[in-house]
Amino acid sequence: MIRVQTLTLAFLFIVTLSVFGQNASQFVIKGNVADKQTGETLPYASVFLANTTVGTVSNHQGDFVLNVPKSGSYDLIIKFAGYKTFTQSIQFFEPQTIVVTAKLDVDTRQVSGVTVMAKKDEKWRRNLEDFKIGFLGTSPFAEQCKILNEEVIDFYFDEENNIFEAFASEPLIIENKALGYKIKYVLEGYYVYFNEKYSSYWGYPSYEELRGDKRPKARWLKNREIAYLGSVDHFFSSLFNNNLKKDGYVVQMARDIEGKRYLDRNELDLYQFVKPGATENSKRLEFEHILYVTYTKELVSEEMGSVINVSKVPVSGNKQRSQFYLLEGKTFIEFEKNGYVYNPLDYLVADYWAIEKMGDLMPIDYINTRSTDK
Repeated sequence: MIRVQTLTLAFLFIVTLSVFGQNASQFVIKGNVADKQTGETLPYASVFLANTTVGTVSNHQGDFVLNVPKSGSYDLIIKFAGYKTFTQSIQFFEPQTIVVTAKLDVDTRQVSGVTVMAKKDEKWRRNLEDFKIGFLGTSPFAEQCKILNEEVIDFYFDEENNIFEAFASEPLIIENKALGYKIKYVLEGYYVYFNEKYSSYWGYPSYEELRGDKRPKARWLKNREIAYLGSVDHFFSSLFNNNLKKDGYVVQMARDIEGKRYLDRNELDLYQFVKPGATENSKRLEFEHILYVTYTKELVSEEMGSVINVSKVPVSGNKQRSQFYLLEGKTFIEFEKNGYVYNPLDYLVADYWAIEKMGDLMPIDYINTRSTDK
């Protein structure tokens, strides 16, 4: 799933469930993992649903079973060292078992026309610090994140096109002590486009709960609620369920004309741009220009306010304000009830949402139990 200014996408980690799952489920994914060329089965491959806490590993024969807790759309991800990432869109509209035959290609990707900076010297360490800012973010929660295997990250610079890249030879292991998650992130791409003045990254994360005593767990629940409310996922879930006003969102439209931005001060009726989606479970937001989204139920903290690159279009107060727009040639964003977006690479975000990166990203299957219990 993606965002901008420094774009993000993005996408979260793996709970290691039993290979064959011990809880009965109406929604089941089962299959086998093998080498596409030789047919040899691949044992202990990571198998998970991106951006959720649902995952497992293939057994010694390459077989796996995932029990999915509820209906919806998911990205099935299978990763094995030395092979390209296997992805398949999965949709459960009714109880069923979906069988997947995963044939993995050997990763023979060659990097050409770029300068490789794989040596772990002072320059590598400077690039690493820049990468962590662009990947984890700069929020108070991001400050409590740590990449546990930094040594698997290498950097490349395309001098001809002025593009900086980061690669990871293995999934990144991230410990988020603010939200109580251990995240495995399969990094598919990280780019800084210096000429265009934005960056983007995308990949497939899965989540696992950190262990902690009662007090840290209570803190994690509170922080998770803070991270989720006002987020991109929360916004699209609220839009799907016709709850924008109730949930505290105000939307305005802006236009760029001859290098200047003009903001319509009136609140926009965003529902006029919402159309039926390609499936019975999805909707589409079709719009032009730039949408400004203000979340009124939480103020911008002093820490966040000092790092947000606020645009020249003023807003009242110190509410959380973000903006997003479609990339050239794209006409809509398609999303589901839980905030899952089908085409996260088709739009960019800026301002507050751009600051909140991996350090604030929540799994798509998150349930706000604190609000439920109130």
